[in-house]
Amino acid sequence: MINIFLLPPNLSKKERFAASWEYLLENIPDLGQEFVDFLTQRSGKPSSIFIKATSYPFFSSDLQPDLVIECQDFDIICDHRLESELSKHSLDAYFVIAQLQTKLTYVALISNSYCLIAPEILVSEPAKRFYLQPRDDINSSMPYFCWQDMYALVAQKQQRLAHEFAEYMHFMDMQPWQHSTWGNLFINPDVATRFSENWSQTIEYLQNMGISSKRSGYSALEVIYPLPWLQLLYVYAARSVQHNDLQSVSPYLVATVWIKGDQGDQIRAFQGISDSFTLPENNNVVVELRASLADGLWMMKTGSRPKLAATYYTSLDRLVSTDREQMQQNLLAFTKAIFAHAKSISA
Repeated sequence: MINIFLLPPNLSKKERFAASWEYLLENIPDLGQEFVDFLTQRSGKPSSIFIKATSYPFFSSDLQPDLVIECQDFDIICDHRLESELSKHSLDAYFVIAQLQTKLTYVALISNSYCLIAPEILVSEPAKRFYLQPRDDINSSMPYFCWQDMYALVAQKQQRLAHEFAEYMHFMDMQPWQHSTWGNLFINPDVATRFSENWSQTIEYLQNMGISSKRSGYSALEVIYPLPWLQLLYVYAARSVQHNDLQSVSPYLVATVWIKGDQGDQIRAFQGISDSFTLPENNNVVVELRASLADGLWMMKTGSRPKLAATYYTSLDRLVSTDREQMQQNLLAFTKAIFAHAKSISA
């Protein structure tokens, strides 16, 4: 068992979470059993007795899983995703590891939001043999497990350690979003597509100004060259963000400001900035602005490639609505306010 008090201070966010998750499962073994039951039952597989959990076990020099669950009849390799990024080769590599084991070994992917998995991977023979894929009615459109479901398992336990870990998961934005209409926005592409449709009023408004924009990804909006120096304004919904000094709470509507790399004056105007303001149409909606985490490093880089200068944030709860017209107006108001504010800074 890992000693949680001796964790190196330089661990990444992902490494620290994996070690802490191992510690929790090892100290509350009945939760480990519930975790195994949850993964196998939802995948239509027989369960087995939970024995232990190990974070970052050694399988090969170039690939170490985040966690391996050891059971009496099989092991489970767990690939943790705290962000919605997944390369095609990561699952393939885990399938190779699973195939090389003398003991039956499954692979499970647990994500904080939707991931892109190539269809050919899911229908491949290794996936059929080794991949634990949800096949029931809970978030069944997602071919992997979600941390918000793990959150529910942890939060219902009575032990103090479980309660504290649930707080940790909440800090990591792993809790379910309790919204009657948009609660599954980050795990269900169909819900995200419906969200994206609400950009239509904003797109029409920008088009009337001669500004090109389009829907992007699952729920985002790309505003292309709204100003000569502003190459891209990218607006999207996010479960979690990097800045930790925000008053806004998860989830967020985020707008990133990408400036042409050769526009030094405009980039300098955003350097070190930290500001907040309310929407003219709704004083209850507070928008916060933070400089890029790269900040002054941009000034050391040459070239005309666009640079992320700053990011705007607000709580998504304040903008979403069950009323389609109201929600479209809210998204438009946010975009207009961001555009006006960014324009004023560089003036």
